Amino acid sequence: MKKFILILFVALFLGLVLALSAGYAQGIEPTVEYESGGKIVKKSLSEANSSGEFVVGKEYRFIWNSNVTWVLSNGDKNITATGKEFKVTFEKSGVYTLRIIGKENYTYRFTVGEGRLGAYLALIGAGLAVGLSAIGSGVGVGITGASGAAAIGESSKSKFGRILVFQAFPQTQAIYGLLIAIVIMMGIGAFSGSIKEVPISVGLAAIGAGISVGLAGLSAIGQGIVAGTGIGTTQHERISYGKAVVFSILPETQAIYGLLVAILILYGSGLFGGHINNYSMGVGLAAVGAGLAMGVSGLTAIGQGIAASSSCAATAENPKVFTKGMIFSVIAETPSITALIIAIVVLSASGLLSGSNFMSGPAAEFVGLAAMGAGLAVGFAGLSGIGLGIAAGSSVYATMRERASFGKIMVFAIMPETQVIYGLLVAIFIVNGAGLFGGTPKLFPMGIGLATIGAGLAIGVSGLTAIGQGIAAGSGAAASSEKPSAFSKSIIFSVLPETQSIYALIVSIIILYSVGMLGGSQPFSSSTSILVGIGAIGAGLSIGFAGLSGIGQGITAAMGIGAFTRRPESFGKSMMLSVMSETFAIFGLLIAILILRAIGVF
Repeated sequence: MKKFILILFVALFLGLVLALSAGYAQGIEPTVEYESGGKIVKKSLSEANSSGEFVVGKEYRFIWNSNVTWVLSNGDKNITATGKEFKVTFEKSGVYTLRIIGKENYTYRFTVGEGRLGAYLALIGAGLAVGLSAIGSGVGVGITGASGAAAIGESSKSKFGRILVFQAFPQTQAIYGLLIAIVIMMGIGAFSGSIKEVPISVGLAAIGAGISVGLAGLSAIGQGIVAGTGIGTTQHERISYGKAVVFSILPETQAIYGLLVAILILYGSGLFGGHINNYSMGVGLAAVGAGLAMGVSGLTAIGQGIAASSSCAATAENPKVFTKGMIFSVIAETPSITALIIAIVVLSASGLLSGSNFMSGPAAEFVGLAAMGAGLAVGFAGLSGIGLGIAAGSSVYATMRERASFGKIMVFAIMPETQVIYGLLVAIFIVNGAGLFGGTPKLFPMGIGLATIGAGLAIGVSGLTAIGQGIAAGSGAAASSEKPSAFSKSIIFSVLPETQSIYALIVSIIILYSVGMLGGSQPFSSSTSILVGIGAIGAGLSIGFAGLSGIGQGITAAMGIGAFTRRPESFGKSMMLSVMSETFAIFGLLIAILILRAIGVF
């Protein structure tokens, strides 16, 4: 009996061992095969999962010892296959569930990371930061250096020390860009020889930071213009060294704004601080939008440099003009301030300034695209600062003649401001429609986000008409100072280049209203909205770029002002010549409306 019990026990034990062995051989835990470092690696699923081997964009082969049905799910969709092997390339990060259905069913859960793609996107941000800002500093330092070389060649008594100081001003923008590039690279471990795995959202945030400080770094061109004038005026003591330095420093502020936004982005994402935050993709897109807003509008410093250069030269002729010159020089900076406000609103609402990650889920990508639309609207429209600078530069000299009141001259100086107001208005519509002012992002289809980009491009790109308006307004200021009776007619000519931006504003509002961003219901489904969004971008590009005909119109209008000032009877003919460029903007408006009608917007 005892032998029988012993034999039975041994048989049961061996049966259990064989059953477990058979179960393992059949794949109680599947084997995962993938490439790493040029070699094929095989690991159990749990081992690969614990070591973080599952990443987006990489192919994996799951192996079982018999034919089974594989079901892979990430919560959005299921992928099925049959056989002993199952090949898959993960397109999205997150938690996956793998079910193996055969004689017995098994379920496994594992996490797919984003890999190092985010870190490599961050490297693009580092390149943009130092590359773009280096262009600005290179050109600005070159302009200043040319003035310095001319001063040295003119007199052996030139003050070389002052020349070096003025030439140093435009160099700082490249230093800002270098600083941000180094912070980004340190944040992803590029200097340690082992690049970290960071979320794609953080990589996009780094690109936003690079755009902000890089494009704003082009302000060095404007700084080089005024610093070059500072060299010429201080060599002969026509203006105090201190006043010339003040004028030369003014265009630096845009670069500081760009640096500030870049630091806020990097700090919020964790690249500057050591703790990487795992944000959703939408937060990264929002950071790009903030970078576009601040970076592109930073080029207003070119206009400010033109105004400050004129003010510096005018002060050298008449020291009493210094205060008014400062006022005219600051005017060109206002578009960058509006862009800074929108950038901070976007960063705050997306959670980058607070460290919270409330912007997630389906709403995140839409809000991120909407932030890019707002950034394009206020960023490109901010380039009206170049037109402001042109008009302000002419207005400085007009005030020296004192034949027209300062108030009338100021009207001409601020006329190109309206384009940035239009851009700010559209940006506010977008930000408010997306729910960012209220702190609760709204759930719109992603295609509606693309539509906001179309609206932003329409009003933003057309904002460059302010350059033409600045040329015309500058001529109007000069004409009014010589002949005060020419004021009214000069205003008419100066207003002409603005109409293109009004066309673009109409198109932008139609887009936003039709897709539900200005209130009302959502008239498009998720699938249809993608097509509508793409079409809206086409409409925005049509009126946006066609609106640049306002630059040509401004050139003609400026000459028309001069013509009727000399010969009053030529007013009608000059007006006819000035409106000819309007035709091409009407072409763009027509196509934009036809596009919107074709996609069912109205």
